[in-house]
Amino acid sequence: MATARENAPPVPVTDPSTLVIAAVPEDIKTARDFARRWFEAKAIDDRGTGLLVISELVTNAYRHGSEPGGPVLVRLYLSHDGPVVEVRDTSAAEPYVKPFTLTEFSGRGLATIQLITRSWGFQHLASGGKAVYAVLGERPDHPSPGRYSRNGRAL
Repeated sequence: MATARENAPPVPVTDPSTLVIAAVPEDIKTARDFARRWFEAKAIDDRGTGLLVISELVTNAYRHGSEPGGPVLVRLYLSHDGPVVEVRDTSAAEPYVKPFTLTEFSGRGLATIQLITRSWGFQHLASGGKAVYAVLGERPDHPSPGRYSRNGRAL
């Protein structure tokens, strides 16, 4: 199991858009709808990835990071590194990536986020709890599949 390195999220270059939800299953969709509107308003091309990331991070906050019905804060903003999805919960427990296995049916969210985002991490908050974030965009060490032809040659 791999633990994320604790580091601060990228500095916002725009005012963050925030949403406070309850740690209940129904509010995961509320967070996705909020993010969808934000991605559209900011003309973010990476909407599909962003919606998957928001779903995974909010689900983790609901399942592992907050008491049932407790607060979960969603922040979306632009940084010099790219669009940032940040989810804050009340738990100080550090997030970690579980290895992919053929026998597990859950627990793959952070491993997926690690593969499809530019970067991700977490930071403990002085007020308690933590912020888990992901920076959307192509990872420099993983070129986009769209840059290759069907025979695998670079375009």
